[in-house]
Amino acid sequence: MAKTNQKCVRLSDRVAKYIENYRGENFSQKLENYVLDTEERREQLVLDWERLSAEIQDKRQELGQLKNKIQKVSETDRRFHGLVTALLELVDL
Repeated sequence: MAKTNQKCVRLSDRVAKYIENYRGENFSQKLENYVLDTEERREQLVLDWERLSAEIQDKRQELGQLKNKIQKVSETDRRFHGLVTALLELVDL
């Protein structure tokens, strides 16, 4: 690929560190690889994000349903506590 665009950029230390740690032989190659890899994976990343967001939403709904069931069981347990205590006392007689 012909390299006809020459640019001078200022980068924060943080961004420079990301680029320096990327694959490539020199800074320009590392920056180009980083940008290309990111852009070429963008569509898949968006699809993955949307799929994972949907899964999280499903799990939150499941968790809400489980919470409701636990609350109902807890309420039932609370209501029957007196009855269970009385039955246990009768059995102990």
